[in-house]
Amino acid sequence: MANQETEAFKTRVLFVLAHLEEGEITSYGELARQAGNARYARLVGQILKKLPSDTHLPWYRVVNSQHRISFTEGTDAYARQKVKLEQEGWIVVGQKLMQKEAP
Repeated sequence: MANQETEAFKTRVLFVLAHLEEGEITSYGELARQAGNARYARLVGQILKKLPSDTHLPWYRVVNSQHRISFTEGTDAYARQKVKLEQEGWIVVGQKLMQKEAP
């Protein structure tokens, strides 16, 4: 992917991410698909990894295709994502998002 094409894809990824509703989750692959190229799930991960720590984008709503948190349990990143997902009503067991609590 050429640099200009990569930047355009990144812009679309961030746009889709910014418009995820509270409590909604998506996978890296689905986010890539919605941004225009389903084959770039790994690039989505790289884009999210480079977000500044004070971002207001809901990066934590992106999980892997098995509805699991991709960070290793016990890491700071895992803890931050788990807390944010639980605040939005998700039940997290280990790395797996089990279900969303009834409102």
